[in-house]
Amino acid sequence: MRTSIDIPDDLMKKAKIKAVEDGISFKDLVIRSLSKELELKDPTSEAPWEELKGKGSASGLTSRHSGFDG
Repeated sequence: MRTSIDIPDDLMKKAKIKAVEDGISFKDLVIRSLSKELELKDPTSEAPWEELKGKGSASGLTSRHSGFDG
């Protein structure tokens, strides 16, 4: 579907730069961004840290790294 929207100049510039950096068209960036924004997830369905799985190791962390006192 074709549509028209008004986008502030500074936001449009950042979006175009991001599209070039990612090697995709502006259209694809908009579709990807809207898809992410509209993706409805049940907050109780998965732990919030699941998206970090496989992106590093927690082997060197201790309870003092938690950010909680006590």
